[in-house]
Amino acid sequence: MPTKRPASRQRRPLQRRAQETVEVILRATTQILSRDGLDRVTTNRVAEKAGVSVGSLYQYFPNKEALVAEVRRRYDHAFRERLIGLVGLVATLPLEEAVERCVRALIAIHAEDPGLHNAVSSAGLDDTERRLLHQVAASWLEARRDEIRRPDRTLAATIALDAAEALIHGVALRSPERLGDDEFAAEVTDLLVRYLAR
Repeated sequence: MPTKRPASRQRRPLQRRAQETVEVILRATTQILSRDGLDRVTTNRVAEKAGVSVGSLYQYFPNKEALVAEVRRRYDHAFRERLIGLVGLVATLPLEEAVERCVRALIAIHAEDPGLHNAVSSAGLDDTERRLLHQVAASWLEARRDEIRRPDRTLAATIALDAAEALIHGVALRSPERLGDDEFAAEVTDLLVRYLAR
């Protein structure tokens, strides 16, 4: 197993060629994560797949953890941007239709690359992102308080989000083929609407 390099050796890619090298390294890391999982990522393996020397890799990433952290940071950023866009889309929809759209969006995110999603999300969202997501959901429920039977909208948002994520993520881990099943999406939607609605 390669030894960790000190973080001080890491440099930021400023020139175009250096940026391209970083992108190739991150693509290789993403492919290994997606196909083989976190345990199979090593700096040697990533460098070989990327077609660069381990020394070149270490100029930008001091260790495996830094590689995975950057892939995850990018994945989380894209995930967050999609959720923010979704909030705007469902803001004025009836409750059941809004929940269905949210469920189908979460399923679509998991279905795009279940291996990568499972690898980068194994530690879950960080506390800041989780709080932000729960605050947005709680505010959304509060704006629909006449439709929601749960008196504590913050708690209801937490339970609904955690239930949806647990169900969908569990299927992505164990039976990813079911992510394309309309009946699965309908059942998750029904469960959440029955929990939330009056």
